[in-house]
Amino acid sequence: MIRQLTTVLACFALAGMALAQGTRTVRDITVEGLKNVNEVGIKTVMRLKAGQPVDQVAIERDEDQIYGLGFFSAVKILRRDVSETETDLVVQVTEYPIIKEIRIEGNTIFTDEQILPLILAQQEIGQIWNNNKALPITNEIRKLYTDKGYLINFEQFGPLQESEGTLNVKILETVIGNIRLEGLSRTKASTVERMMKSKAGQPINYQLLQRDIEELYYTYWFEDIKGDQNVGDRPEVVDITLKFVEARTAQINAGVALDPQSRLVGTVSLSDSNFRGRGQNVGLELEQATVGGGPSARIAFADRFIDSKDTSFSASIFSRVVYNFTGNGLVGSSSSDTEDRFNERQTGISLNLSRPYGQYYRGFLGLTAKNTKTMDLVVNNVENYVQQDGDLITLQIGAEYNTSLPTVEPVQGESVRLLLEPGYSNITKIGGNVANYANTLGSSTFLKSTLLFKKYWSKAPKATEEQPEIKLSDPRPVLAFKMELTHISGTVPFFEQSFLGGTNSLRGYANQRFWGSNSAVATLEYRYPIQKSFSLVAFADYGSAWGGYGELSDFAQSSSPNFHLGYGLGLAFRTPLGPIRIEFAFDDQGKGRTHFTVGTSF
Repeated sequence: MIRQLTTVLACFALAGMALAQGTRTVRDITVEGLKNVNEVGIKTVMRLKAGQPVDQVAIERDEDQIYGLGFFSAVKILRRDVSETETDLVVQVTEYPIIKEIRIEGNTIFTDEQILPLILAQQEIGQIWNNNKALPITNEIRKLYTDKGYLINFEQFGPLQESEGTLNVKILETVIGNIRLEGLSRTKASTVERMMKSKAGQPINYQLLQRDIEELYYTYWFEDIKGDQNVGDRPEVVDITLKFVEARTAQINAGVALDPQSRLVGTVSLSDSNFRGRGQNVGLELEQATVGGGPSARIAFADRFIDSKDTSFSASIFSRVVYNFTGNGLVGSSSSDTEDRFNERQTGISLNLSRPYGQYYRGFLGLTAKNTKTMDLVVNNVENYVQQDGDLITLQIGAEYNTSLPTVEPVQGESVRLLLEPGYSNITKIGGNVANYANTLGSSTFLKSTLLFKKYWSKAPKATEEQPEIKLSDPRPVLAFKMELTHISGTVPFFEQSFLGGTNSLRGYANQRFWGSNSAVATLEYRYPIQKSFSLVAFADYGSAWGGYGELSDFAQSSSPNFHLGYGLGLAFRTPLGPIRIEFAFDDQGKGRTHFTVGTSF
């Protein structure tokens, strides 16, 4: 037993002597290839020092440490044995060059002047290139693109070998290859392509592509639209596929409805919002109210694209009965006395053009010409009515800045519109409450100026496993604000003044309750979705109209601003016939009334 133990100890001793003879320690460390980097920095990161044992694992570890400094394109540590127990280490490095210029290639969306500061924030001219700066710089450039909806890669990023001192940044912007449209049977492919701002061969913008899909969806030509993408013939090319489920766009409707003025109206309408699959809108509307006055008729046509500039055009011919100061609401009010009823028939034509300028701007030009004639006048020797028969021509000139999305039912963004409406009137007959305003007889001119501002705030719903992609059309709470200012100069007919009261201006008050040559009204709405097609709405309106002429019934007017508050709750529905609203509103005296209308508020 003692003999075996002695043998084991002898083996350990011999192994230790052999290991001591094969292991060397570092005698000296030298660095070769340095031009601009301090040698101290290299030796500081090295864990091998003079007097320490050295092996291949330790050498490779220090090579990685030196390379991690970022200043060298190549690092190699060589051993030079000087005795059986000592070795010298030679660190050979190849420095990156000093950057003398920065060259940016492949960028078409952002200019060199926009990208260059992102590079200079990390890498200055006249300093040696540090490869550790590559990732932070590329991340910042990627963020610049992705924040605007674009996707990029880098074909090259670093100093050029053939041009020492040049930092080359070569960007690969991802572009659209083919756009495939599937499922279209009635709608022309050219119609969809005209609506889409995303085009084949252009850099792909996912925000713009999503906006295109949203705008197509809100034409109501399609029940559903789904998008897909695949890599094209090159890595930086993406092919887009849109799959459509078309909806019925041609409709014939007949029935009895309740209009915004609380009258029962028999209606017949024929319409097609995608006529011949070209995105044209045609319609014929016939109405007959239960209170008489004769039928109203309107023929309308609209075309989204009449030229290569995406100019839109609309026209309508109408002969309609206007029931003035009727329909004061469904609750807490009464209609006008039939003994004081005065209605008008307006016959005319309306033409409108609009054209986009860039992504957010649009110009408007329109013309309206109509003849107004008082009808069914029953006054019983009282003068509580307005009669101003004659002709009117107005020209509409406007411009708009609009970032709100989507166009039909915005949930985010803002818009500002300025509209100027110079007008000419030729009044041939006056009577009633305006009989004393003889200056309105004959020819006169006026100018109506309107400034309209809208703003929308919303927070997108959170993505889930069931719905990883969030769309603008997905239900979300929205806070909406609108402010409208109007001023009219010159001699204007009574019914061309600015009117407030009723569904679309100052809820909680009778239709046309306030009027004048000046008006200001602001609206705040909070829209909370219960389902995708059903929302609750809380609202407040605050406005005034002043500086007008003529008095009717107990509708006292003001020569100076006198603001009134209306507030309440409403229900909003999406139906195949369009949006419908029912609103329960109160005035500043606490009196309530109900408003009903077809269409969105704003």
